[in-house]
Amino acid sequence: SSSISSPAIPQFRRRRFHVRFSDDRQALFSRIAPIYDNLNDLLSLGQHRVWKRMAVSWSGAKKGDRVLDICCGSGDLAFLLSEKVGIDGQVIGLDFSREQLLVASSKQEQRSNPCYKNIE
Repeated sequence: SSSISSPAIPQFRRRRFHVRFSDDRQALFSRIAPIYDNLNDLLSLGQHRVWKRMAVSWSGAKKGDRVLDICCGSGDLAFLLSEKVGIDGQVIGLDFSREQLLVASSKQEQRSNPCYKNIE
């Protein structure tokens, strides 16, 4: 019995292929940053708010904890986590889109809750 196999793709070609897709994803999230929250509302019919609260609940974060929010986007989870860890805790938000981080920073400045001062 013979099997058909595809030619091996050199490692460097596969790697470059993935980087291109990653760059495309980053560009997409940067481009939609100003309307990202509205898109979340629209596409999930508002359910993303429930999912985010559930994620924070399941995280096990508690007062005084230090939390890392990877791919924080516009900061919604970071704000919820900030409330959970309180003013003695800290939340660090990371995202590959500078534009998303700028939206999160702007939202942080507009909010008066003292917990939100513990977000970097």
